[in-house]
Amino acid sequence: MPEFGVNFPRTADGARSSTLTGQAILAEAARGVDNAFAGEVLEQSDWRFTYPKWFGRLLLAEAASTEASLQVARQGLAAARERFVTVDASGADHPVAEALDTDGRDPLRTVEVTGHDERVREFIVPYRGKHLRGVALLRQLDEWVHRGIVEPSLADALGAVVRNPDWLDLRDRTIAMIGAGSEMGPCLQLLGWGATVAAVDLPRPPVWTRLLEAASSSGGRMLVPVPSASPVATGLDAAGHAGADLLMDTGLLTDWLTGIEGPLTLGNYGYADGAGFVRLSVAFDVLFTELAARRSDLSANYLATPADAFLVPIRAVDMAMRRHDHASPIVNAGKAIHAASRGRWFKPNYTEEAIVETANERFGFLDAFILVQGPNYALAKRLQRWRMMVARADGILTSVHVAPPTRTRSVSSNPLMLERDLMANYMGVETFDPATTEALAGGILVHDLRNPASPANPTTPLGHPHEAFMFAANPGGRWRVPFDIASSVPLLTELHHVRLRAAGLVDKVTERLPLSERMSSQLDRLPRPKWLRLED
Repeated sequence: MPEFGVNFPRTADGARSSTLTGQAILAEAARGVDNAFAGEVLEQSDWRFTYPKWFGRLLLAEAASTEASLQVARQGLAAARERFVTVDASGADHPVAEALDTDGRDPLRTVEVTGHDERVREFIVPYRGKHLRGVALLRQLDEWVHRGIVEPSLADALGAVVRNPDWLDLRDRTIAMIGAGSEMGPCLQLLGWGATVAAVDLPRPPVWTRLLEAASSSGGRMLVPVPSASPVATGLDAAGHAGADLLMDTGLLTDWLTGIEGPLTLGNYGYADGAGFVRLSVAFDVLFTELAARRSDLSANYLATPADAFLVPIRAVDMAMRRHDHASPIVNAGKAIHAASRGRWFKPNYTEEAIVETANERFGFLDAFILVQGPNYALAKRLQRWRMMVARADGILTSVHVAPPTRTRSVSSNPLMLERDLMANYMGVETFDPATTEALAGGILVHDLRNPASPANPTTPLGHPHEAFMFAANPGGRWRVPFDIASSVPLLTELHHVRLRAAGLVDKVTERLPLSERMSSQLDRLPRPKWLRLED
């Protein structure tokens, strides 16, 4: 990723340290709420392996009250804006606010691609080779709730979309998608329902060819940013000229989106590896803040990762504890391993110490970080969560959805992540295909835009700001399984390797398959643990 554009600040030795910057942002976020944290986090040396502890502790500081939560969020965002810079073409650093400066820059113009197909008039979810709709979809939602895969509020919200198909007529809505080509974003669903999608992605012709072809065969239309000085292009011919880089074209994109007809929903679906993801999150915050100042019709959409620290509904805690108390062979085996390992393996998903008491509510605290994803991923997602909390507090409709573990290309290309998903599935966590995740995300957005009683609406009272992340959450079951995944998966992985070697299950044909295909086939064949059939 190029250095130009929104970037980390330089340290005294001239390097750009994501570790020091991340620690400083967390310290500033905690000031006045947990002052001891603010001092201690700066002294942490082994950041790569201890970051979940600090992000979790900061979340517990937010849990104290609505005021504490919003104070941490506002201070954290302010700390990021104060520290981050924008790097010009000569390599010089400037305050990040100057990323909005477009003096001497070629502005973006709009190319429109209009679809010709009939608008999709019902909510359809692709799932395991089927296309679920109507009663079949409602039954699947109930089955997910029964297994603890999704939160009941997700079934309620999507059930309302099924029962109100007129909500799917999005011809009156414009959805701006940062990272429109993302596997997780519901671009195809929105186009199918007739929405206008203002698509933002990098200048990558293959991505734009796919997006423009999808738009042309949909019931919606797509607005595409193209540099004004580029050759005149229309329709599918725009693929070779379309796109902009949020890191380097923050101001140009802000101006372009300012001129788009509304009402406008701004969705953040962009992703980059490592420190680049933090840079994207800060650039999005700069764009969003300025756009909110310019437009009164703005709403926001965000997909949260299930691999984070969360406050969770107390009913999720109760279900997990009941499952842990249930006398079944698998649960008993887990407890025996826990005792034999002196508490190292197969820890309970929750203990009494994980119950958080606030003035109005009782929540559970869950650390669902995946250590291999790293502190930059955690910081990027925390900045995004803070932005959504502050936006809602400032009166902006904010549709937030905890998306499930999903077999994206980035996951499938990482053997460690793929094997972890394999073992987590055996523990009761379901991993979804991208098409299913996209459809569910699109349905939640429709619900939040159409139902005035949705928690996305800032006029709907919440007992705590983090309840917005509990609503319509689909953590894939992570919140309700009996055992802590992080303390179970490593041992299961070792046992799995022993089993494969001892039984000779990997024959010469299988060995020649790519790793992703071997693991995916194993994932589909895994039996479901008996605790998943407990009544909630």
